[in-house]
Amino acid sequence: MSIELISILLFGSMLLLLVSGLPVAFVLGGLAVVFTGVFWGPESLFIILARTFSMMSSTTLVAAPLFVLMAVVLERSGVAEDLYEMMYRWSGGVKGGLAVGTVLVCTLIAAMSGIASTGVVMMGVMALPEMLKRGYDKRIATGCILAGGVLGPLIPPSIALVLYGTMAQVSIGGLFAGGMAAGLVCSLLIVGYILIRCYINPKMGPAIPVEERADWDAKIASLKGVILPLLLITAVLGSIYSGIATPTEAAAVGALGAFVCSAIHRRLTWDLIKSVAYTTIQVQGFMMWILFAAQGFAAVYMGLGASRMVVNLVREYQVGWWTMLIGIQVVWFLLGCVIDAWSILMITLPIILPLMPLYGFDPLWLGVLYAVNTQTGYLTPPFGTMLFMMKGIAPKEVTMSDIYRSIVPFVTTQLFCLVLCILFPRIVTWLPDLLFK
Repeated sequence: MSIELISILLFGSMLLLLVSGLPVAFVLGGLAVVFTGVFWGPESLFIILARTFSMMSSTTLVAAPLFVLMAVVLERSGVAEDLYEMMYRWSGGVKGGLAVGTVLVCTLIAAMSGIASTGVVMMGVMALPEMLKRGYDKRIATGCILAGGVLGPLIPPSIALVLYGTMAQVSIGGLFAGGMAAGLVCSLLIVGYILIRCYINPKMGPAIPVEERADWDAKIASLKGVILPLLLITAVLGSIYSGIATPTEAAAVGALGAFVCSAIHRRLTWDLIKSVAYTTIQVQGFMMWILFAAQGFAAVYMGLGASRMVVNLVREYQVGWWTMLIGIQVVWFLLGCVIDAWSILMITLPIILPLMPLYGFDPLWLGVLYAVNTQTGYLTPPFGTMLFMMKGIAPKEVTMSDIYRSIVPFVTTQLFCLVLCILFPRIVTWLPDLLFK
């Protein structure tokens, strides 16, 4: 059977099973087993085990559960409350200021956690009721939290970039630096949109009344809320960029720092330790099953000749540089609507890796484009997990329709950031070049 027909059967089966509601890990792992048994025989199933064990033995991958642990501890440590209080006092007097402050807090949380759910949950619980009480439009209030929260997979310590660097053999420190630059650009674009929208229509985000604004003494006193976050960010990223620690070692430093932050806020109890341990195991277990299943899926597909097929098609039809780049971005975006970013990486990267030298793609630049692109998948239906998470924590007056409508301009802003990173690669590469060359 030709690889073309196998591709149609494999991916057609994958989409059909995903639409039926089966978990992603079961779909990818099950198809890997079935296609291996059909085409190579049951005795070849050890290939899946070998590829899975190869990934399991990667020391770099140890950083992932440590960053998850750090994110979960921070979520319950009280750091976010201090951050939001500081932003509330400094930006509340500006039209749209609370939304802007929320995005900036989400950016700082992203730089401490590396996952999307942390910022969405924290700000959804704290900031959303406050903005609604102050008369903010539901679309601005929910949209800014969702857009700011999903910066986690882009801004280091991003777990998505750790996985990409492990698979593509790219410097994770360089990816972190490139992701930091792109993430700050994306954050500033979101802030700019909010300020312009609220300036044109002040009812979207009214400023706090003068009599309720904090005085200068209160503003200055609130700055203590950024001390612990900045120290933690410096400890994690500074140790990587300076060459003192590997990403795995820096993740351990970050996890320890998160426990220290929790102790300073007097929240470090035995119940909290048990709770964060269970949550970390659940999140990491879910992620690892997807990764291992996707690794087996990719191994089988590559073994059946996918790489040769792609390279031959590219050479036969003389696909241009821009066509290939845009095609990759479109595929990533569409897949983000139905499966998670980790599965997208595992399925597509083995196919894309042989194309990089053919087209001269910088693997670091392409990795950051992957992170910018797939962050939109957390906000695009039907998969958009953060949309359903927001509905679970939002007040009753915020409907699912409000949430869907709220993300349209912010997804557009994220895609505009992607276009900027494509047209001006130095946005991504200047900081890695400065720090590591």
